[in-house]
Amino acid sequence: MNRPPHPYPTHAHTCHADGACCRPPRFQAYLDAADGTGPVHKSAEACSDHLGDMVQALADWARGHQLSGAELRLFAIDRPGGSSTLPGAAGPDGPDALSLAVSTIRLT
Repeated sequence: MNRPPHPYPTHAHTCHADGACCRPPRFQAYLDAADGTGPVHKSAEACSDHLGDMVQALADWARGHQLSGAELRLFAIDRPGGSSTLPGAAGPDGPDALSLAVSTIRLT
């Protein structure tokens, strides 16, 4: 399956919502939808200050691509000792192993 480009850089485990922000992520978001040819997935991480920006950017991206049935899942994360590389860390399809579901938002 071809995945669309990631909305934020995936190389750094710092806040994805603001390129100048060096804070560790405290939230993960997963966007699941369909584009007529198959499923579409996006994910991002943000610090607490940029959570709203991350949610808005993913929602705007989904609407801009006219994705149907888009669902945005939010998780709170806390990596012990500020570690950015835990076993079971987040992948494109699911949350960090040490996450807590916060919300599911259905985009219309």
